[in-house]
Amino acid sequence: MMNKVKYGILPLLMLLFIGCEKMDDNYQQYISNRIYSPKVIELTAKVGYKTALLEWTNPTGDIAKTIEIKYDDVVIKTTELVSNYQLTELELKGYDISVFTVDQNGNRSVPAQVYIFPSGEED
Repeated sequence: MMNKVKYGILPLLMLLFIGCEKMDDNYQQYISNRIYSPKVIELTAKVGYKTALLEWTNPTGDIAKTIEIKYDDVVIKTTELVSNYQLTELELKGYDISVFTVDQNGNRSVPAQVYIFPSGEED
């Protein structure tokens, strides 16, 4: 009886070992020595008549090279590391704005986000 149990457990253990062997494939893509572009901080927005002035503090160091701003289907890419940007001709609705830094390889940072609702009245 004991021999039957041994011969029954051995194949189960082998199947378990083989099945678990590839489990680390689920997270291997996240383990690397890759250095991500650091994010902007202190993102604020001053809204005006169909406009919004975005301002932020850029990260220190020289990894981040440019800025990318996204909202709705609009993507704005700067050619340098600016610390503010004026959005114009906005509709009177809410916008979820994301600001990224981009490194020399085109890798984006985690976004800094702000929600705005432009004014409909002129100052």
